[in-house]
Amino acid sequence: MLRYAYYHSVGIVVFENLLLVKRRRFTRNSTANRKITRFAKRELIQHGIVMAMKYGFKVYLVDPRGTTHSEEHDEVMRKRGLDKHTASAYLIALKGLKQP
Repeated sequence: MLRYAYYHSVGIVVFENLLLVKRRRFTRNSTANRKITRFAKRELIQHGIVMAMKYGFKVYLVDPRGTTHSEEHDEVMRKRGLDKHTASAYLIALKGLKQP
């Protein structure tokens, strides 16, 4: 995806800050805790950032809180005809573009 963005003159890449999402202390389910601890969030974020910087993109990390369960999310889904995951990605990208 980064190669595609590079060849289409993209200058900014926005990632969710996964380190703020689903910490193990927030759930009581042992299966969920195991899955959360086995998912290498830090390595995934670092790899994405390094690869994006190799292509010369500006990289922004955005807190994804408040994007899925909001009135704006429902409005974007209806107005743009997007599914819930794409609408969340759209709102995260908008948040990233509003950063200085």
